[in-house]
Amino acid sequence: MKNLIIVGIFCLGFSPYICEAQYPQILWWYDLDAPSFGSAAVGDIDGDSLLEIVFGTYFNDENIYSLNAEDGSLKWKFFTNGCNDASPAIADVDLDNELEVVVPASSPYHVYCLNGDSGTVEWDVSTGYPNCIDSPPAVADVDNDGKPEIILGTFYGHVFAFNGEDGSTAWHINVGSNSYIQSGPNILDLDDDGTLDVFVVQWAGDFRVYALKGEDGSTLWYSDVPQDHMYHGGSFADIDEDGKPEIAIGCYDHHVYVFNDDSTLLWDYTAPYYIGAPTAIADLNNDNHLEIVFVSYNKLGVLSHTGDSLLWSYTTGGNMFRGAAIADIDGDGILDVAFGSDDGILRVLSGNDGQEIWTYDLEAHYGQTFEMGHAPVIADFDGDGKLDIFIIGGYATSSQPQNNHGRAYALAAGDGTGPGWPMFRHDLRHSACFHGPMGVEEKQDEKIEVIKYAFLQSHPNPFNKITDIRFQIPVSGRTTVKVYNVAGAIVRTLVDEYKEKGYYAVKWDRRNDEGRLIPAGMYFCKLKTVTCSKTRKLIVIQ
Repeated sequence: MKNLIIVGIFCLGFSPYICEAQYPQILWWYDLDAPSFGSAAVGDIDGDSLLEIVFGTYFNDENIYSLNAEDGSLKWKFFTNGCNDASPAIADVDLDNELEVVVPASSPYHVYCLNGDSGTVEWDVSTGYPNCIDSPPAVADVDNDGKPEIILGTFYGHVFAFNGEDGSTAWHINVGSNSYIQSGPNILDLDDDGTLDVFVVQWAGDFRVYALKGEDGSTLWYSDVPQDHMYHGGSFADIDEDGKPEIAIGCYDHHVYVFNDDSTLLWDYTAPYYIGAPTAIADLNNDNHLEIVFVSYNKLGVLSHTGDSLLWSYTTGGNMFRGAAIADIDGDGILDVAFGSDDGILRVLSGNDGQEIWTYDLEAHYGQTFEMGHAPVIADFDGDGKLDIFIIGGYATSSQPQNNHGRAYALAAGDGTGPGWPMFRHDLRHSACFHGPMGVEEKQDEKIEVIKYAFLQSHPNPFNKITDIRFQIPVSGRTTVKVYNVAGAIVRTLVDEYKEKGYYAVKWDRRNDEGRLIPAGMYFCKLKTVTCSKTRKLIVIQ
């Protein structure tokens, strides 16, 4: 673990920090009257080219918060008058070219669609008493009408698909009134017909996993293999490299199950304790195969893609119920695993062998109980081109909510400059796979996917000689990257050509299109693709 040096200034409501160039560094924190369970979501919800972080809080606070990611200041909050256990989703659900925040309020039995910029309600819908919502919503066009739906489960076996434009019901089914659908649905093509389907699991009831037809919610298949509760949903990718997706799910019967898309069991692994946390998938050791990350109470493990080998494991002093986020945090070309634990410690481990990159005792900094029932999100919050981590902890019960308390932290995490982990389960279809469904042809609704895949960063920034500009193209097509001055005139065209979707980098040497050095000042770099645009502020210094 690297040393931490903090020089701080205090501000009302939040505390930004200036720190030495070592990791981890606390950027800022925000005090709450309860912690947040689940996770947050990150996106530029107000169109100012800066990120915001959105999350909900538990009893004694009961708000949806939007914080400015660069300094932790409050943008808006919305009071739901109940606990908010389900992680939010950020997407343009009504196709108005502006982002909305979709968040279920658990105990009020309501789903809210909030305007990203103002936090005002665009629509809300009730799932009906007593159908509490712990299920993080997925967003995709599952009924093939060209518009996104919001898919989630509730207590007493209900699965809903709501139309994104107004919250009306696209379809609603029940998979067993004695069960609870607390898992976040997985959205993928399970019958190889080129359209998206829905995968959910049961807490209680029959302990089944269900594959549902995306167009109407009818049952494609189910499996009785699991023998106990399943709280979190699965992760999916082409794990066995057969060109079809598999789903990895953890169960309280101590097993990780990997199902083929036709309900057959590919393999299973027996862990030492119950598995309540969600799984995640990535090529962690650069061997060109996918590994599966699971949590068995206080033990995090990484399995080979064949399931016959535990590659490494790491034991903490507390539960890690919301699982891990994955990104190349230290910039060494190897993916890393980040997670919080109920022992109050935030950890980042090398995906290659599980060695600690750094740990931070947030409970010691907070000064009281700091249980983290909250998965990290990872992105560049402060615009310096490097990845940061956001996580929330504290203490909460429903029986004596007046004793609840919490705090949100943002930390500078490392020299990594690539894509992060911007929401719970990584993306709007809940693949929990870095980066997205790998090796599987997937149906993309481009207007929905823009928030996930639009990516533009520069480093160093500010700079005086040269800066590296990295960007991602979500859809193949004509792409431009241009630098503008504050008057809106083009200074330099860096890219103007057809490009395949993917990641790219280009250097700007501070020269204009005529080859002359431009003066110091503020400039704007704009990425434009066939489906989206993204702007980044550049500061040129003497």
